[in-house]
Amino acid sequence: MKEITIAILKIFFTKGVTGIWDNKKNLSLYFKTLFWTYRNKDIRFSISYLFRIKIPNTDSYLLVFNRRIENQLQPVGGVYKRYGDDKLFEKWDYHPDHNGNGLGTDEISTGDLRFKVKGKNVIDVIKWFEEGKEREVSSEREFNEELIETKILDKDTFQKIKYKHIKRVSKNLKWSEHHTCFEVLIYDIMELLPTREQADALVKLSANKFNKEMGYAVVDFNDISQLRFVDKGKQLARIGEHTKLTINQN
Repeated sequence: MKEITIAILKIFFTKGVTGIWDNKKNLSLYFKTLFWTYRNKDIRFSISYLFRIKIPNTDSYLLVFNRRIENQLQPVGGVYKRYGDDKLFEKWDYHPDHNGNGLGTDEISTGDLRFKVKGKNVIDVIKWFEEGKEREVSSEREFNEELIETKILDKDTFQKIKYKHIKRVSKNLKWSEHHTCFEVLIYDIMELLPTREQADALVKLSANKFNKEMGYAVVDFNDISQLRFVDKGKQLARIGEHTKLTINQN
């Protein structure tokens, strides 16, 4: 009997160490969601990408108006989409955002990576996302939707774009008053790498730094730091807090 008990403990210990090693990047989150009070709580995920679009030779950036939040500027970008069937997500007992618990779902937002799962499944969701399977992996869709289809930028000039991944920022188990739950927020920060022609187009666009009708503004570093867009002493819009991530301010 003693030998059996020792054997079981060895298996448990080995699996425990393996789990800790596999999740060393998210060690605190691993323990909080698998063994602590977050295990059976609903945790909301929002996983997105944001574009840093800098006007060449300035300290200003191109922002667009949020389609859901009135009079708020933010970076070009949005949540990734998932593909494939729902089997894996159903295993995690997921709940997509809806008008009662989140931002709601419409034709445009179907498949968005905005949802809730129980805390015990949080690490599995993060692993799934990092594997890049059955989900969107490029960042061009929102760029096209928010800048090309709206005609803020010329479709021929920006038909092909290059960009690089700057960093990934995670905000784990932050309480959301709006969603009344804890959240895991993951942001991939991308930087547009404009060609000479594209750089010239951005400089030309910045000559008219604010166009509410078209839905954009060219905002300087200080205004982003203070989360408000001011022109000639008048505040014209607020700026979403996550915009700071594009200028390396958390």
